[in-house]
Amino acid sequence: MKKTILAIAIPALFASAANAAVIYDKDGTTFDIYGRVQANYYGEHNESVAATKGKWVPNKNTGVNEWQAGSPAGYKNVDGELVGSSRLGWSGKVALNNTWSGIAKTEWQVSAENSNNKFDSRHIYVGFDGTQYGKIIFGQTDTAFYDVLEATDIFNEWGNVGNFYDGRQEGQIIYSNAIGGFKGKLSYQTNDDKAVKVTDMGQGIKEEAIFGEDVKRNYGYAAAAGYDFDFGLGLNAGYSYSDLESTSENITGDKEEWALGAHYAINGFYFAGAFTRGDLSHDTSTGGKKDKGRGYELAASYNVDAWTLLAGYNFKEVKADSSAAGAEYKDQVDEFLLGVQYNFTSKLKAYTEYKIQGIDNLDDEWTVALQYNF
Repeated sequence: MKKTILAIAIPALFASAANAAVIYDKDGTTFDIYGRVQANYYGEHNESVAATKGKWVPNKNTGVNEWQAGSPAGYKNVDGELVGSSRLGWSGKVALNNTWSGIAKTEWQVSAENSNNKFDSRHIYVGFDGTQYGKIIFGQTDTAFYDVLEATDIFNEWGNVGNFYDGRQEGQIIYSNAIGGFKGKLSYQTNDDKAVKVTDMGQGIKEEAIFGEDVKRNYGYAAAAGYDFDFGLGLNAGYSYSDLESTSENITGDKEEWALGAHYAINGFYFAGAFTRGDLSHDTSTGGKKDKGRGYELAASYNVDAWTLLAGYNFKEVKADSSAAGAEYKDQVDEFLLGVQYNFTSKLKAYTEYKIQGIDNLDDEWTVALQYNF
């Protein structure tokens, strides 16, 4: 059931094992290569810029620390441009006995010369697949919490932002298993001296903005569970926790997030929704604060022949310093999404997506793209 749902719901993921080029397959050992190349034209728009904190930096000439003021939140104009990018990955599997196999996977995102994040590792892990005993992997990939959000992550470009998920993390140990319609996953993240994947809690609040540039995740863990019914309905729930601190300032704290989700597929139609809550607590010598956030995501698609139509809605609001007098929730994300995709073949597709902004001072956004998968 899960494979059927994903095939309908996530048309963006053509670069999957099903489309991979099998380089070697013999005596229980397989090795596949997969990837994609695409070109996007993004229309002109403006985007918000988060506030930055002031900090002390050394003067290159004198070596004496000088105060560098931060900048307030604002907006910047982004010119329309054509942007190229590519993705490359491989996966391997070797049979150890009738039950257990060794597995490994790597995947990188490579952007064009003038783009940011030119070379970004996405998935890098190694582990064991024990069939009915489950799978255990070690390395970098999505945490268990993403299992709840995956159902609404169906767009090629946007969507899936009504949450406070920190994204793929390195240094993880992850166990997953599925028995009948039940499925579950547990993940634990070891110490990360430089936690670079941080999610905006809203109102310019990020772990970086609170804890300073040197955010350390001492440890983190996540859990997700769900059930897929035979008639197309799936239910999911998840929780994640991170213990955080600053290595340059006297600040400690933690981050928690909860999520509930559901999805349903029938006759080419797919519907999904997720509700999330997030808390970011931080303590200093002058006291503690807690920022609270909540959000939800809705997504739908309809597939007929080579065409896929997509629609979605994302909403997120945050209450900064929630215990302060007069603190109230303020909208951070409020957007409708529309998309049309056409598959020339199983490997070549074109799509266009449009984001209708509900936040004041932000422009609507759109893109047109051509993508080749191998």
